[in-house]
Amino acid sequence: MGSLVRVLPALVAAISCFTALAIDIPDLRYLRAYTDYDPDGPYHEFLDYSPDLSVQGMDNSIVRICLTGLWLMYSERYYNGTSAAYDGINDCHNISSSLSMQVSSLRYPGSPYGMDDVYYTLYEGELWTGNEFKGNTNVPTVANLDMNVSSVSISGQSPWTFFTGLQYAGEAVCLYPVNIVNDNSIYLHHGGIARLAQLGLPDNSVRSVAKGCLTDNVYRGDRPHQGERGDRDGH
Repeated sequence: MGSLVRVLPALVAAISCFTALAIDIPDLRYLRAYTDYDPDGPYHEFLDYSPDLSVQGMDNSIVRICLTGLWLMYSERYYNGTSAAYDGINDCHNISSSLSMQVSSLRYPGSPYGMDDVYYTLYEGELWTGNEFKGNTNVPTVANLDMNVSSVSISGQSPWTFFTGLQYAGEAVCLYPVNIVNDNSIYLHHGGIARLAQLGLPDNSVRSVAKGCLTDNVYRGDRPHQGERGDRDGH
């Protein structure tokens, strides 16, 4: 009995330490959705994907958002239809006229664990719509989206290289996170391509992905740049 009494306080201390560590490493990403333009009005806060906003009673009613991170909003459920991307650090936006009162789903690109973690996200449809495939490590095949990728998003401070062949073969284009948002030492680095053709690759041609800039064909936001190959971290 005496041994049990000694073990329990140690176990409680270990659990308390683990809980404190978890609380001390928060994910800062959030989105607050408002149904009117009053900054002091009621809102619903999202920390994760919502494929169907009717579940939260917010379908076709969002006109204003305040957020941290990069978020994608869609006019149809399950991330389809017209889409728009919004970024910021504790920033607010009125929803564009093309989406106002029509938002039916929302999600974010990148890591579920940290807003500025190095991550890539591939999308089945143009403008970041449809099914996705995401990760933070090299993949010799993009599995369910093999030859079915139409748009791309990346986050964090590393470029990524996208290949038209399995096992990092075929044509390749390197994409950098050219957009940088910061406020009070909180940073968000991201980049994206709404249509794969912007990278100079045929639609539905991406088959593998590697971290770093592993080709001379570098896209920095407006057009491919040649002869700028770096190492795996893009340096």
